[in-house]
Amino acid sequence: MLNHRALTWLRLLLGVGILVWVFSKMPMEEFRDVLAASVGEWRWWVVGLMMTLFGLLAAAVRWHGLLAAQGVTLPFLRVFRMFFIGQFFNSFLPGSCGGDVARAYYVFKETTLRRTEAVSTVLVDRGVGLLTIITFCCVMLAWRLPTFLAYPWAKAAGLIMIALLLGAVIMAFILFRRHAFESGSRFQRLETGSRLGPVIRRVYNAFYVYRNSPVALARAVFFSLGNLAGLTLACYAFGQSLSLDVSLVEYFTLFPIITVLSAIPLTPGALGIREGLFAELFAVAGARTAQAVPLSLMVYGGGLFWSLFGGLIFISYSSSYGVSWREEWRKLNEEHERAEREAG
Repeated sequence: MLNHRALTWLRLLLGVGILVWVFSKMPMEEFRDVLAASVGEWRWWVVGLMMTLFGLLAAAVRWHGLLAAQGVTLPFLRVFRMFFIGQFFNSFLPGSCGGDVARAYYVFKETTLRRTEAVSTVLVDRGVGLLTIITFCCVMLAWRLPTFLAYPWAKAAGLIMIALLLGAVIMAFILFRRHAFESGSRFQRLETGSRLGPVIRRVYNAFYVYRNSPVALARAVFFSLGNLAGLTLACYAFGQSLSLDVSLVEYFTLFPIITVLSAIPLTPGALGIREGLFAELFAVAGARTAQAVPLSLMVYGGGLFWSLFGGLIFISYSSSYGVSWREEWRKLNEEHERAEREAG
C-alpha cells in the first residue's frame, strides 16, 4: 500500500513538473490573449462538444457490439449508462484504470450469466480501440513520412507507434494463432495448477471468440474509427476557436498519436504529458505553444464535460438501486485501488 501511494505521488510530481516546464516556455500574455479571443468563437466550442459526444457514442456502440458477440445481451441504454459512468470515473478517480474498473464493476452487476465474459469485454474494448488508433497512426506516418523525419519529436513519436504496432501484432500472433489452452502444456498447467487458472481460461476463451467472429471484430474496428474521427474533429473545432492555421489532415496525423501516448500511465490523467505532446507535436504544423496548450486544455475540457454528465448518470443509477452514491463511490474506489495495486 505504501509503495502504491509513493508511486502515485511520484507520478503526480512528474506531471506537475512537466506542466511547469511547458508553461515556462510559453509567453503568458500571448496565452491569455489567445484564450480571450477564443471566447468570441464560442460556437466552435459547441461544435467541439458535439463531436466529442459523437466520438464517445461510437465507443459505447462498439462496447455494446462486443458484449453481444459474447452472448451478453443488454439493452443499449444500459450499456450507454455504464459507459458514461466509466467516463466519469476515468476523469475523477486518480489512476490509470478507474473507468475500466467502473465499467467492469457495473457490467458484472448487470449480468447473471457469463459474467467473466462480460467483464472481459472491457479489456477487449480498450484493446481494439487502442490497436485501431495505433494502426491508423502508422498509416498516417507512412503517408507523411518526410514530415516525421524532419522533426525529432515527431520522429520519436513515429518510432514509438511502429514499436507498439509490431509488439501488438507479435503478441496477437503468439496468443491467437491457435488456442493456447488446448495446444500448450504451459497454459494447461496454469489452468490446473492455480486457483485463478480456470478464470484465466475463461477470460482467454472470451478473447478467442473474436478470432472466429470477423464480423464482430470488423464492426468494433469501424466504430473505433468513428470514435477517433469524432474526437479528432472535436480537436479541430476547438482549434478553429483558437484561430489555428492547421489543416484537417494535420489534425488527423497528430491528434491520434497524442491520444495513444497520453494513454501510457506515466502521470495521473496524463497531466503534463498531454500538454507537452500538444506543444511539441503541433509545432510541426506551425502552431505556437500559446495556441497548442489551450487546445490541449479545451480537448480535455470537452471530455470532462461529458464525464460530468456521466456523474449525473452515476448518481441516478445508484439511487435507482436504493444505494447512496457516496457508498457506491467508496466501493468503486476500493475496487480501483485494488486493481491499481495488482497492476503495479
